[in-house]
Amino acid sequence: MNSVHGRLSVERVPLLSLREEWSALAARARTQSFFVSWAFISTWWEHFRRRREGRVFLLREPSGSVAAIVPLYVEECALRFGTVRVLRNVGFSDVVNPDFLDVLVPPGREDAVADALMPALREDTSWEYAEFSELASDSSLARMAQRWERVLGAELRIVRRGVCPYITLPESYEDFLRSRNAHFRHQLRRYRRKIERELGVVWKRVGEDAKVGDAMVALTRLHQERMEATGRGGNFAKRDYFAFHRELAERLQQSGELYFWLLYVEGTPIASHYGFLKDDVYFGYQMGFSPRYHKWSPGHYMTGVVLEKLIAQGVREMNLLRGTDRWKYRWTDQARETITCSMIRPAWRSRSAFVRASLSASPPLALRFIMGRDSFEELRDAWKRARTITS
Repeated sequence: MNSVHGRLSVERVPLLSLREEWSALAARARTQSFFVSWAFISTWWEHFRRRREGRVFLLREPSGSVAAIVPLYVEECALRFGTVRVLRNVGFSDVVNPDFLDVLVPPGREDAVADALMPALREDTSWEYAEFSELASDSSLARMAQRWERVLGAELRIVRRGVCPYITLPESYEDFLRSRNAHFRHQLRRYRRKIERELGVVWKRVGEDAKVGDAMVALTRLHQERMEATGRGGNFAKRDYFAFHRELAERLQQSGELYFWLLYVEGTPIASHYGFLKDDVYFGYQMGFSPRYHKWSPGHYMTGVVLEKLIAQGVREMNLLRGTDRWKYRWTDQARETITCSMIRPAWRSRSAFVRASLSASPPLALRFIMGRDSFEELRDAWKRARTITS
């Protein structure tokens, strides 16, 4: 499909044919996140495309230069209340849990790109409603969805998706320690002395001192042990999830973007810290440790040492990604939010599909849909206060 709208030409293309164009545009795009890198997006598409139908748009200026890349797909979902067909952004779904996904659009070009894509969206009746997720509130795709709401007459619903704590890294590790309270500093130093003295730990960087394949097996084991010890399941037990991360890690090791450490005691990995480097930002994706070593707080220890290493390398931010786990707020008071934008077309078929999908969600999410977000959160807060009082 090729079309011209105003000054921008629009072409629908296979995603995996876009490596050169993606690389040319990525540095100029509004969102600078690891999760919009070619390595992440292309690997995700290779492993999780399945029966999803690509709606990947390449837009060019009259000069022929790349103006934007908008990677979307249509997915048919069999739900409790029937089947729906949803338009989504590539990278969203399959428990990979990326944060700060987006399309590739330079700042200030969102309205022009949205207008150029308007005919393609309007004429494509294969999807009933759109759900764009894991976005920053000021992302290009969120801005484009707001434009589509106004011009297409669609209804746009925006809800908070997740909270992502992060640490702005200072010039030195000592500067970081001075930014935290005395109790935190004392604990961090004490646990560091204790684990190094009593266990004689050895650090190995994956790709240099350990093979990627062996490290992924170790991470899987450690992550599963940690999850199962707390009564939770772990995603690394899923074959496709493991295969995706193993291939991603192999590619990132070759490009120098893999930042993955294992902690050994007597030749056996007891803890891991798996993440990615994008420019001067670190994305801490997953940790794992053996519950047998819980009293030494290996996760706390590894986070501190990794943070120190990152500062020494000149990295400016350590992104802890989604989750309001208490331990993250011991390290930082800063956080960003991600959102989901649901766009409902001005037709009964679209609204019916959105309602059926919402009611098919987990009971808390279905209740939030019925009550409305504000009322639901008021009820949830009241319930938490009641439980606190009774306990």
